[in-house]
Amino acid sequence: WTLQWIDPEGGLHRSELRLAWPDYDVWSPDGGRPPATIAEAVVRFVLERPEFDPIPEVLDAAMPRRRIPGADEMIARLMD
Repeated sequence: WTLQWIDPEGGLHRSELRLAWPDYDVWSPDGGRPPATIAEAVVRFVLERPEFDPIPEVLDAAMPRRRIPGADEMIARLMD
């Protein structure tokens, strides 16, 4: 996915979000959630975390779990 956002000064920014199958399986082990739902939850999580400021040009869905303990559970709650 391509993410776009406007910063407070009006600048346009873009990043690429990647969601690999192993990451998808973390949040949807039965395959019941659409990948877009997971991607949206990951983006919402990243936007709320200072660890991702600035947001990387390429954002892998596995990055939150590598940087923040408990991120998998926090992202899962964003999908409920």
